Amino acid sequence: MAQRAPGFTMDDLMEQVLAGRTDCIYLHGTRYFHEDTASSLFKAYPDVNTRASEPYDSKKPHLEAVIRRVMAGRGKTRLGIRGVTRISDSAFIAGETYRLHLPVPARSMQQQPESITCEGGYTALDAPDAPQRTLYVERKMDINAPVAFEYTYVQSPVYINPMDESERRIVYPNARPVCPEDLLEEAPHICFTPYLRALAAELRGEETDPVRIARRFYDFITRRVMYAYQRPYLLIEGGAEYTAVNLRGDCGLQALLFIALCRIAGIPARWQSGLYAAPGDIGSHDWAEFYSERLGWLPVDCSFGGSGYRAGSELRWNFYFGNLDPWRMVANRRYYAPLSPAKHYLRFDPYDNQRGEVETARGGLYGGEFRTSYEMTAYEETEE
Repeated sequence: MAQRAPGFTMDDLMEQVLAGRTDCIYLHGTRYFHEDTASSLFKAYPDVNTRASEPYDSKKPHLEAVIRRVMAGRGKTRLGIRGVTRISDSAFIAGETYRLHLPVPARSMQQQPESITCEGGYTALDAPDAPQRTLYVERKMDINAPVAFEYTYVQSPVYINPMDESERRIVYPNARPVCPEDLLEEAPHICFTPYLRALAAELRGEETDPVRIARRFYDFITRRVMYAYQRPYLLIEGGAEYTAVNLRGDCGLQALLFIALCRIAGIPARWQSGLYAAPGDIGSHDWAEFYSERLGWLPVDCSFGGSGYRAGSELRWNFYFGNLDPWRMVANRRYYAPLSPAKHYLRFDPYDNQRGEVETARGGLYGGEFRTSYEMTAYEETEE
């Protein structure tokens, strides 16, 4: 923090801790912070950001430009991405057979996969409608060579103003129908606790329209829950309630809270995730969907909406309730879904799959033992 904000002291850091703005854990009497604590504080809190030598830019004019393109009905975009999974030298064992589940584009309401390839070939590829779609590679490796894969897909987001009650059309007719699981608890992170039931009832009030109820949940999260990078979800008990109680969470935890509140209120809601894939900026990202009879399934991105709200952008804040930009890659359409073929060992991320899973007959790889990086190989905006 002191390197990025000259004059920042340990007392300043403890003020952030006591204000509930950041998280830490104790191990044998020593306090440890998340490795991205500094980035979280600069990103989420303007009073901290103004102290930075190079402040985080919250205005995002490039994002607002693509939003306006979607609003004008010209959001269709073709994208190509190359992923490379590398095993760390310290974790690599020559002669072992490595099993990799690499995330690739699934067919979703706004996305259509095209080509998927892997250098050196692959063992299996999930069907396009798999809940967490992967390219499966099983390969004996005598040398520590990276595994590279590429894909192309088309994003076709449709703009809607959900709060306009004159709008009565199914925005995404090809969306997967409502399933019973879209209203259920999914322990450990989507649980209908007494606290969340009370919160949902308070936010809902006397409102009966599902869209307006969902908007109240969205407004609470985007206004009150601050963005913060998080420890692995395996180390969090009850992600939705954790987010509501602490009023902080990353994109996934905010999505889980939105989904839990909607389901408690009887509104079908579900998960979408994969990548935020903008030219020059690719990273893991999570968001949600909710359903109403009037409009069908609509996407909701509480994280991007909250960022827009904090930046004073009414455009971004309102857009991400019911809409998405085309800079996405959807690999996962269900939370806590199994991989195929099943892993033999505990997954690095049991709930989601954005960077892949790697294992051998000896065990699974975790933490810094492997890394998947991405680069954009194709980008085409159409006039449709």
